[in-house]
Amino acid sequence: MRIVRLLCLLFFGLFITLSNNAVVYAQSPISGRVIDKDTKEPLAGATILSIKDQQATSTDSLGRFTLQLKAGEYKVEVRAMGYKVLHKTISTADTAITLLMDDEANTLEAISITHRGKYRNRNNKAVELIDLVVKHKQQNRLKGKDSLSFEQYDKLKFGMVNPKPMFKLGLSDLNFFFNNLDTTQYKDKKLLTIFMEESNAKVYNKKNPSKYKKLVYSQKQTEFDKRYINNHNIQSYLNYVFQPIDVYDESIFILNKQFLSPIADNGKVFYKYYILDTIFNKEGYFIQLAFEPRNATDLLFKGKLQVSMDGSYAVKKAFLSIDKEANINWVNQGELTFHYRKNEEGIMLLDTAHAFISFGTKRGDAVFADRLSVHTDYQLPATIPDGAFQGAPIELQPQAKLIATKRPVELSSFEKATYQNIEQLNNKQSFKTMLGLGYLIAQGYYNLGKFELGPLEYLYSRNNIEGNRIRIGGRTTQDLTNKAFFEGYLAYGMDDQKLKYYLRSAVSLNGESVVTFPAHYIEGTVQSDIMEPGQQLAFLKGDSFFRSIRKNRPTKWFDTQGYQLQHVIEFGNHLSLTTGFTHQSRNTVGDLRLVNSGNPELLVTEVNTNEAHVDLRWAPYEKFYYRNLTRRTIKEKYPVFNVKYTRSLDGFWNTSYAYEKLSLAASKRFFLNQLGFADVKLTGGKIWGTLPYTLLEMPNVKQPDDRHAIDYSMMNQMEFAADQYLKFGFSHELQGFLFNKIPLLKKLNLREIWGANMFYGKMSDRNNPYISNDVVEFDKNNEGQILTQILNTAPYWEGSVGIDNILNFLRVEYVKRLTYQGLPNGEKERVRVSININF
Repeated sequence: MRIVRLLCLLFFGLFITLSNNAVVYAQSPISGRVIDKDTKEPLAGATILSIKDQQATSTDSLGRFTLQLKAGEYKVEVRAMGYKVLHKTISTADTAITLLMDDEANTLEAISITHRGKYRNRNNKAVELIDLVVKHKQQNRLKGKDSLSFEQYDKLKFGMVNPKPMFKLGLSDLNFFFNNLDTTQYKDKKLLTIFMEESNAKVYNKKNPSKYKKLVYSQKQTEFDKRYINNHNIQSYLNYVFQPIDVYDESIFILNKQFLSPIADNGKVFYKYYILDTIFNKEGYFIQLAFEPRNATDLLFKGKLQVSMDGSYAVKKAFLSIDKEANINWVNQGELTFHYRKNEEGIMLLDTAHAFISFGTKRGDAVFADRLSVHTDYQLPATIPDGAFQGAPIELQPQAKLIATKRPVELSSFEKATYQNIEQLNNKQSFKTMLGLGYLIAQGYYNLGKFELGPLEYLYSRNNIEGNRIRIGGRTTQDLTNKAFFEGYLAYGMDDQKLKYYLRSAVSLNGESVVTFPAHYIEGTVQSDIMEPGQQLAFLKGDSFFRSIRKNRPTKWFDTQGYQLQHVIEFGNHLSLTTGFTHQSRNTVGDLRLVNSGNPELLVTEVNTNEAHVDLRWAPYEKFYYRNLTRRTIKEKYPVFNVKYTRSLDGFWNTSYAYEKLSLAASKRFFLNQLGFADVKLTGGKIWGTLPYTLLEMPNVKQPDDRHAIDYSMMNQMEFAADQYLKFGFSHELQGFLFNKIPLLKKLNLREIWGANMFYGKMSDRNNPYISNDVVEFDKNNEGQILTQILNTAPYWEGSVGIDNILNFLRVEYVKRLTYQGLPNGEKERVRVSININF
């Protein structure tokens, strides 16, 4: 019976369509626009139906329509998703018709209340329809086509909502900027755009094998003073948290979170669906339905869908909004709209996608983000040029910023003024002062133009060797040159009364910037300082104020003199190769004692090494934030791999150790839809040669810029050593999936976190001080207890469980050592409190 009813609906839709086509001949066009009554914004996809003869049409992305009718007056019915139905009499004598639509904000809520407590999936026509949408999803989504291409225009905006007069106090010369308030886009909102980016791209997609390419050939954006603001990082962050969206995706990624799509494969487990209306127009017969979360606290949407009843069950329109009860911070309003249009073959293609989110507290909005994507010029199937898929999937052509952006939707007067205002703003001294102060607080550097001093947190620290330590450092900026880079510091310890220093320089080899990808440069480093055993040369090596007050701060040191020369080359597919040579001369200082394992009367006071290394790194589709040569990978679903081989060059420069090292590492973030996300890190390695344990693997020694680093928070410094090892780290943030199901507790928006870290290693007989006479004894405390251990058959494990998002910013974790609990100075458990601010 269900199939019979669907066939009847299809035949009815076909009859209406044929009837409409039969009366078009020899008729006069009526043209006009459909707009929002309050905001005056055009409404794309609105349907206009002539009640008398059932002629219908729909509006384009600019709200325009043309209806073919015989001469005379007609009563028309106008429908738009999210608006009240409009009935109006129009005449063919009118040359330009404007139809004003009233917002229908409360319709969905009213329907939801009517069905609350009585909803069932079984025998629910809306659920049956959703099952058909899901069944046909693969053939309807763009990524499911054998091949296609299209033009994509993107406009991304970020700014303030209803800026208060306090922003103008003492800044009278900046009043011009605060006067550019857009009052037309949203009711009761005055929007002040402070960042805007536009781009045009050619997009190619292929199904088998699956390939995707977005070639950005035109781009324009606002830019702030680069001395204080890294415009690339703003662009990268906003494009990360507001990625291109499609209702056909299983989960819609926005604000660093995954919201389950209402047409996801398991959508009916989390959503309720209701049929609202039927719609007829020249494109066919559509059913409009509403959906809402079963649990409003989960990361879900509420809204409406229009589904085509031509047998494709494709989505024509979608309106999605974030529920105010959802477990997400700082979001007061979140709306996503999608509009699809049929091509000549009757295939629904994404026409526009729009996302608007306002952020703030319960008292009101503070900032907003807005993204519009318009797709045009579809080719299906597409003729794809040879080599189109080479390189990164999203590629910015070198001449992109030199080409004027072409816009399928014209900028408003407020948007046009934004570019001019930002340029004028950058020339105001009061604004430069504000940026400088903000840069000092946020980054810890004081900018002097071509050079900047910092970081501020490294100015003072304390340790058991130097006592009070004073450090002055800095680095060059791109105002000096972007073809070379320098950083360094001078430090002085009050107790040991010694001067320490560091200098690093990188010079481009390809005539391009040394800081942007892909780079090709040579760098050199020299450092004289006290270092933790096992630590490599680094500018930010751990001597910060905050590190010096940690409970498990280092107490064992080498007085180190180091030199390093490296060559770095990066390729377009995010494969990089680093080769280099490093010399380190280390002398024991303070509490560190290295006693010869064959002669207890002999102390080893020097450990000198020469190393040549090759490091191969592959980070497919990587995006990152950068400042000078420091990069931080934006964690997406793509993995990062490293393979590093190191060989000693003994026999000169006072070195005698012969060894080889090999390490392999991989890291990946897994997005688990409604179960949040999990980070997995895995590292393994082996060391060949006879070495003191300070040159072996010690898992709790932090290394610079280590993407695969695992924080063993319950492990002491130098507690374990191995020459064969495996490290594993796992952390899972459930984003409130469990707490959201507990009455009363779910109103607190708490989130679950848990994780586990493992280290397993072995030590060969040649490096075991209990067997070999050619190495050094393990470290001991003042009571003679051995502090460095060899793992036996069991690996070291520690686990954690905690609650995140307490009061929207606190994280509390219970951390416990699960194995090796009886070792000297081994802490068994700890409660860790930290600040974690997130959406």
